Amino acid sequence: MHTSSFRKLIGLLTGVLLVGTACADRIELVDGSVVLGKVVSAEAGKFNVETDFAGTIVIAQQKIRTFTTTEAVHVQLAGGSTVLGTVQAADAGIAVVANDGQMSAGTATVAALWRPGADSPETRLLKEEVAKAQRKWAYEAAVAINGRTGASEKFAGAVGLKATLESAQDKLIFVIQAEKAEDNGVETANRQLAGADYSSFFSASNVWYARTSVEKDSIKALDLRSSTAFGLGRKLIKKEQQDLELRFGLSYLYETYANGSKFDSPGLDVAFIHSYKFENGLMNNSLSYTPTFKDFANYRLRHETTYELPLTASLWKLRTGIINDYTSIPQPGVERLDTLYFTSLILNWK
Repeated sequence: MHTSSFRKLIGLLTGVLLVGTACADRIELVDGSVVLGKVVSAEAGKFNVETDFAGTIVIAQQKIRTFTTTEAVHVQLAGGSTVLGTVQAADAGIAVVANDGQMSAGTATVAALWRPGADSPETRLLKEEVAKAQRKWAYEAAVAINGRTGASEKFAGAVGLKATLESAQDKLIFVIQAEKAEDNGVETANRQLAGADYSSFFSASNVWYARTSVEKDSIKALDLRSSTAFGLGRKLIKKEQQDLELRFGLSYLYETYANGSKFDSPGLDVAFIHSYKFENGLMNNSLSYTPTFKDFANYRLRHETTYELPLTASLWKLRTGIINDYTSIPQPGVERLDTLYFTSLILNWK
């Protein structure tokens, strides 16, 4: 390569590097080092900078002495004023040059920075709050079927549908369940249930709720059980990973049985509802106690624990669990405690 050609190549490469440097924002740190890139945003004491050598990096604002931008950006100061302009280095820290003037300020007084076309931190937070407040439907279908033929004839099946309308302020749940089982021609399970549960926050940790359900269980000689309750609840734990709610209210129970007898009475409604998110699953627990005022010795105690394991990213999951249903005064020939172990395949969608 001739000397003149080599010099032209060096000049071209130098020109490219100088253009790249000229087009980059410049962040000068308090220790004297310089970072070249693109200042994307700044918020809560952190600057997000896109670089060619390390992608997007975060620089603590207290580490920055001054910075410049090659394009106009929105700069909001701690006092609340916002200016759209290019940022230049200044003795005080920075100077924001706008079309109608210039504003100087210390680097530490920059409360936020964002690019034109992007949302300010306040606007973004407002949109997030609005999105949380919007009610969204979620649906779930469950099925569990197993059987056996040959030496013995057995069949057991259960299906369930659940629809949830939820926002950050309230939650409405509709549930339909059906269960049937036979063992060598003898019916061992025949139950249907439909119910609804609504809860609404009236403060950060307090809710009011109302629920109702109707149930039929041929094995327990129960023609109809109608249960309605309302009351107050309090979030004892309210975190992203764990939730624990205590409910206390009044209830009304109406029952009719296959032998023609009836029972109805107001009563109490006490419940603990708990959930815990593991890295690869979700555990739900509930415990309810509903004594009647007509006969306080006549009560129902129900416990349920389930564990859900995702099978795919969003659609399928496996649910296994146990349900204990204790009735203190059952019908003749019916056991007080009914325990169900189950494993179900769940399809959920939104």
